[in-house]
Amino acid sequence: MMEIQKIKRPYVNLESENTIESMLGALDASLHRFICEGVIGVMMDGGLSRGYGDYLSEIDVVIFLDKEHFQMYQNGVCPFPLGIAMIDGYLYDVKLLDYEEECQKEYDSIGLWDLSYAKILYDPQEKLAAFMEEKLKAPVVVAEASGFLWEAWWLYKLAGNIWIHRGDILQGHYIFNLAIRPLLSALFLVNEEYIPHDKWLIHMSRSLAWTPENWDELLLGVISTGDNSLQSLKKRQKCIDEIWNAIDQKLCQNEGFHTGLTYKQKGAYDNLLRLTSKDEYTLEEWEELAGLGALNYDPIRAIFYKDGNRVVFDKESLLNLSPKDMYSWMYQIADAVREVYK
Repeated sequence: MMEIQKIKRPYVNLESENTIESMLGALDASLHRFICEGVIGVMMDGGLSRGYGDYLSEIDVVIFLDKEHFQMYQNGVCPFPLGIAMIDGYLYDVKLLDYEEECQKEYDSIGLWDLSYAKILYDPQEKLAAFMEEKLKAPVVVAEASGFLWEAWWLYKLAGNIWIHRGDILQGHYIFNLAIRPLLSALFLVNEEYIPHDKWLIHMSRSLAWTPENWDELLLGVISTGDNSLQSLKKRQKCIDEIWNAIDQKLCQNEGFHTGLTYKQKGAYDNLLRLTSKDEYTLEEWEELAGLGALNYDPIRAIFYKDGNRVVFDKESLLNLSPKDMYSWMYQIADAVREVYK
């Protein structure tokens, strides 16, 4: 059995009875059922692969097949039960995959997270090991945290302020609920970890290498709706804001982004700084870099213009911008870029 693990990875830490040993024993005794014609490899994923099982857990088994047998077994002649099934007194979740198709498929973060904990049970030609090694070369893209921070900020801050002002407490708490996933997704990316499934998102966050100070207390504050008063809504927003700022500061520190902007603005700042590095572009050059449609939107609209078959950088307009010229977060980006040209 092969294990692919990173040092100090997030782990399951529960006080309820862990019956994984008996479940692994049952799996070992039943493994022969899944080794038949066309099978390239057998893998265990799910909760057991992360070190925990109880009476509510299934034994998750993934069978990789050659294309011919995958199609054959999918048509009702599989020699073992698929999906949720009782096997030798234990509950299994059995899935078939076409090995060649999976090799070609691009896995998302959740798929990579699950695969990164998976354990190989049967791999006579080491094809499954090669498959896992290749898939897990996919890096964690820390820069994607910018998008998650933006999403969380829009929900808890922009929309949150709206519902605090309007006094609809339940709508406000609902919006805050939606902010939790992108917020914690950014936290996993800070730690260069794939983003887990919602089922494990909060639990696994507790064992990340880095979390904001007093993480358990902050988590409680983020989840709690208190007494459903306006004050409880404001308190919850403040707690989310504390986490958001801690993650933002950590990302800025790690990435060496010291412009005074937030990390959610980094992508837009980098793009604008790159575009202002030339006085003008051909339409073809601009189309490749930003697209002509970008000329319709601030802050680009305020400092670039189309002139015949070229796009021109208007440096004077950049230097003369004032806060009333555009929405505040866009102005902040343009102002930070302006500092380079003063």
